[in-house]
Amino acid sequence: MIARIPPDHWKVQHLKEQLYRISAGYSGECNVDSYIERSRFPESTQVFTDVQLRISPKFTFQIDTLIITERYVLIVEVKNIKGTIRFVQNPPHLEQILETGDEAVIDCPVYQVESNKLNLDEWFLQRGISLKTTGLVVLANPNTKVKDVPEGFPIIYKKQIPFYLQNFRPFEKVLSSAQVKEISREIDKEQQEFNPFPLCSYFHIDQQDLRTGFICHYCNQLLQRKSLRTWCCSGCEKDVKSPYEKGINDWFMLVKNSITNEECRKFLDLKDSNAARYVLSSSLLVKKGKSTGTFYIKGIKKIHH
Repeated sequence: MIARIPPDHWKVQHLKEQLYRISAGYSGECNVDSYIERSRFPESTQVFTDVQLRISPKFTFQIDTLIITERYVLIVEVKNIKGTIRFVQNPPHLEQILETGDEAVIDCPVYQVESNKLNLDEWFLQRGISLKTTGLVVLANPNTKVKDVPEGFPIIYKKQIPFYLQNFRPFEKVLSSAQVKEISREIDKEQQEFNPFPLCSYFHIDQQDLRTGFICHYCNQLLQRKSLRTWCCSGCEKDVKSPYEKGINDWFMLVKNSITNEECRKFLDLKDSNAARYVLSSSLLVKKGKSTGTFYIKGIKKIHH
């Protein structure tokens, strides 16, 4: 999306901030997961990452990491934050202060955990399981400084995870080994896949604002044809072989889940319908409809022997 909208677009800064936040969050979660993997658990323990569950037709909730043992169900919320953070109670939020002196307001992870505890408890109740969950906030950045931590709520650094989990035995057994397996099967079955595509709709960006043509995936500048199968970047001057599939993927990720010959021609700045037909046939698409009603969707072409 950032590559496809003009550099001066009114939403470009928001998109860059979103990309940075998501990248930092994902990196932090992977880092924390590696420490959880080093922890010793009973054999029946199940660990889930990036859990998406639904408790009503219009409401799903997300948990970074979920640990289910015979003694407890633990929600782990991971935060990868730079600088100094201060917990503010009313209304609950975080104040972040960077080394530059810049300040920002961030959603409170303690509130997020408490909300997810209620959501997960409700999810269990809907399946006839009366079970109270517990929560933990893990800071992925070891240099994050913390002020005004809420009393009675555990907030630790990632390196402390193995020690914390090894000594975390708050209850007698609340689940049998068979129940842990059954709950795990139910979670696997009901996992909701997060799908923000197409991104134009998700970020409320007009399709007409998108830059057309083939885009260099190295520097986001426009490609120019150099030969039949090779294109050259107008910015970094690198050669790119057959950028057709990436161009088509841009359309599906940004605009909608089908494409016509005319849409392909306009989006990729192709000279005529024959050129668009070549690009569409070169991509792994399934052809639907007939005559002027023909369109293409993503899928696997059947191979006839």
